[in-house]
Amino acid sequence: MRHSHAIARDDADIPDEQGGDPMSVGEPDLVLTVHTPRPSLAVVDVRGHLDHHTAPRLRRRGFELIDQGHRHVVLNLAGLRFSDSTGLAVLVALHNRTRAHRGTVAIAAPPERFRKMTRVTGLSRVVPEHHDVEHALAAIETDDAPPPAAHHHA
Repeated sequence: MRHSHAIARDDADIPDEQGGDPMSVGEPDLVLTVHTPRPSLAVVDVRGHLDHHTAPRLRRRGFELIDQGHRHVVLNLAGLRFSDSTGLAVLVALHNRTRAHRGTVAIAAPPERFRKMTRVTGLSRVVPEHHDVEHALAAIETDDAPPPAAHHHA
């Protein structure tokens, strides 16, 4: 069992893994930061703990983005410190919502424990996983380019 004696810590020193008690001191809350690099694409940085208390916020925010026209959603999980099965349930809900809008959901930089959960449940077969956000963005083809100009004959 790992104990933390420091009250403040530098996140750069924390390995990219999940673990510990979901009630542990550190990042018990969930912080969501949204970036929209392309009109139909949103990247959501997910930091902290994803559990039955915080998962509804991610689900609600993801649905808002999709309904606003961001049919493709990338969840950047590099800052995820804990997730229980409700995190997987949110991923399924976002997958279904993006598919209904002819889009996709993908995960980037998932912690090892989250990756194992997606593999054991079979979710990894329907939700693409990428090493980082850049790879996820490169893999998503969007139709954001304007249509070719129409040629008018005088």
